[in-house]
Amino acid sequence: MNVSTNSQSGNAQLPEGAGIFSRKVARSGHISYEGRPYFVSKALAGRYIRLVVLADRLIVDTSIPLHKEYPLL
Repeated sequence: MNVSTNSQSGNAQLPEGAGIFSRKVARSGHISYEGRPYFVSKALAGRYIRLVVLADRLIVDTSIPLHKEYPLL
């Protein structure tokens, strides 16, 4: 899949015919698409992820923000 990025707007351009969907990841780490379960990751439980459907492929697209602080002793 060739995905190009528009540098001015930062939006990815998907191939013609691609569908974009949103799903919430269950506690078990699964999502459902067209009645069929798919395991994604328990680390994403409770988060919404983006699905890109292209021809015969289901592509999971996610970003995970991470912020940690450690005391420096």
